[in-house]
Amino acid sequence: MKKLGPLAALSVAILAPQFVHAAPEIRFCPSTQVRPYPLNAQRDIEGLLLHNIAIVNRDGEPLRVTAVTIEFLAGDSVVDSRRLAGAALDKIAERGKKLEASGTIAAIPFQFCGRNLIRADETLGTPTLAHNQALLVTQQVFGYNGARDSVRVRIDGKQKGKAVVASGTLPIVSGFSKKAYLFPLRGAWYVGNGTGFNTDHRWTNPEEFAFDMVQIGADGLTHSGDGRRFTDYHAYGADVLAMGDGKVVQTHDGEAVDPKAMQQPGESDDAYGARLRKDQAARLARGTGGIAGNFVMIDHGGGEFSLYAHMQKGSLRVKKGDAVHAGEVLGKLGSSGNSTEPHLHFQLCDHPDPLMCAGIPIQFSNVQGAVQSGDVVIAK
Repeated sequence: MKKLGPLAALSVAILAPQFVHAAPEIRFCPSTQVRPYPLNAQRDIEGLLLHNIAIVNRDGEPLRVTAVTIEFLAGDSVVDSRRLAGAALDKIAERGKKLEASGTIAAIPFQFCGRNLIRADETLGTPTLAHNQALLVTQQVFGYNGARDSVRVRIDGKQKGKAVVASGTLPIVSGFSKKAYLFPLRGAWYVGNGTGFNTDHRWTNPEEFAFDMVQIGADGLTHSGDGRRFTDYHAYGADVLAMGDGKVVQTHDGEAVDPKAMQQPGESDDAYGARLRKDQAARLARGTGGIAGNFVMIDHGGGEFSLYAHMQKGSLRVKKGDAVHAGEVLGKLGSSGNSTEPHLHFQLCDHPDPLMCAGIPIQFSNVQGAVQSGDVVIAK
C-alpha cells in the first residue's frame, strides 16, 4: 500500500466530513410568549393557540422523534398535557412537508416568523430528522379553566440507539393589553371577524386578536341596493379614530381600489372563492400594502402598536412622525387591500410592522368585556 505524504494526509483531514454534535432545538413562533383569549369570561374559560413549534436536529446524526408532549404549567406543576406520537406525528410531519412544498411557508413568512423558525439552511422532514431537518407542529388548540403560567414542549427521541430528551418553555401572558384603548369607531358596529376559532383572524400571528367591523341595516345586510358600489355599504366613509395617544410610525396611501373585488350579484360562493384566492395570492406577493391597503400604524409605547387597515385612498389625515391623541380622526373607512367589502380591520400587536408582529388582546375603555366574533359593539 502506498504511503501518503504529509500534504496528502492534511488534504484528506480537511476534506473529511465534520459532524456537528448538538442537542435538538425547540423553537416557537411567536417566540417570546403566547396569549390566550376568553372563550367564556363568566366561566373563566380561556382559549389558547400554539401557532408553530419547530423541533430541529442540528446534530450530524439522524434523530428519530418518538413523541412530542405539550404541557401546561401552573407554577412548577403540570396541570394539562397532550402527547403526540406514532401516526399523529407522521400526519403532522406530512402536513409540514406539504406546506413547504406548496410554497406556503415562503408566501406568508409572517406566519412563520420569517426565517427565525425554519432557517434558510433547514428543511422539513419526517419524524426521523437528518442533520438540519425540522419537524413542524402547527396550530395546536387548547381550552382550559383558570390560569396557566407557561407551556413546555418536551420531545422524546432516539439517536444512535440512545434515548434523547429535550424541552423548551414559553411564558403564557394572560389578560389584555397594558393600556386601555378607545374603540376606533363611533356608533353601533358588528364584529364580522374577531378572535374566535371559527374566524380567519385567530389562525394568523399578527391578526390573532384583530377585529373586522361592519355595519348592518334593518334588513340584516351590510349594504343597501345590490352592493355593487362601495357607497352602497353602511360602513363606508365612517371616521376611523386613534385608539390612544401615540406616534404614527407607518402610513400607506394611494392604494387602488376596485369594486369588482367584492362578490358580485349572482356570483356563486364557489366561483367567488376561487376568484378571491387568486386575487389574494397576487396581493400577498405585493407585500404589506397589497394586504393592508391604505393604513395607519401607531406606537402607543410599552411595545403596543395599533393598525387601522383598508382605509379609503387619499383619506389619511396623518403621516409618519405625527403625534396623535385618543379619538383623533385618522382617515375614512374604505375597502383597499385584501378586502371583500368596506370594513375596518384593526389590531394591536407587539412590533411596528403590520405583518411581522404578534397580536395582543385589546382592553377597551369604552366597551365592556371581551369582544367576541358576532357581537354588536356600541361605542360612544
